[in-house]
Amino acid sequence: MTEVIIDLHLHSTASDGTLSPAEVVAAARQAGVRAMALTDHDTLEGAAEAAPAAREAGIEFFPAVELNTDAAGMEIDILGYFAGQPRESFQRLLADRAEARIRRAREIVENLNRLGIDISYDRVREIAGGVVARPHIAQAMIEKGYATSQKDAYDRYIGFGAPAYAERDRLTPEQAIQAVLEGGGLPVVAHPGLVEDDAMVERLLQAGAAGLEAYYVFHTPEQVQTYREMAARYGAIVTCGTDSHGPGRSKAQPIGSMPCPAEVLDIFREKVEEASRR
Repeated sequence: MTEVIIDLHLHSTASDGTLSPAEVVAAARQAGVRAMALTDHDTLEGAAEAAPAAREAGIEFFPAVELNTDAAGMEIDILGYFAGQPRESFQRLLADRAEARIRRAREIVENLNRLGIDISYDRVREIAGGVVARPHIAQAMIEKGYATSQKDAYDRYIGFGAPAYAERDRLTPEQAIQAVLEGGGLPVVAHPGLVEDDAMVERLLQAGAAGLEAYYVFHTPEQVQTYREMAARYGAIVTCGTDSHGPGRSKAQPIGSMPCPAEVLDIFREKVEEASRR
């Protein structure tokens, strides 16, 4: 079986990564990545910088986005891949999600302030640069000595159930899948093994998800096989990614460190182009 190095799940400073879009491309080139997708949370802004850098590096590039959703008390992430610019309906969704992130970040900072944690929302925005996310709040806390690491900040203050946590605007995985489809994109369930509920993963395939991220850096070989077989039963595809957020993040695994069969890229490319014509 011929393997290729592709990475269809990457984050940059356009959301909660630590490398700029161009730096992500440079790291991908160094790793010998053949094709990549920038999947920042709720934004496609990083593609404007990454796409030309990828062309220059000889890397096939796909604009993409990761939507964080909630279902039955668990977080489920949906990846949306596009052949070009998504339709207006999807761009409106991203704008609404960006505003919701701002509201949530302000609420978390206010909660922290009430707990005696003296950080400002303005500083969080400076750190973020683009879309605001909880890792930026954690970084502001680390700067002032209130936390020793992102994990420490999450565990004690801003993680689910912690005293400064704030609920995000509700988006179900089914709604996210439909939004990607209507936007002319290909919806894929990210890291299904982390969902820890294969019945839920199957329901999402039944709801229109076109693929599963079976080749994921934290999946066991048994999980890879499980999700390959599950995708095949539903006529869905499989994808490959590391979910790398860059140095200094909890998900700092090397870009391109999850090789996969060459056919994965060929089928993925075909399905993304097909989705754009739908």
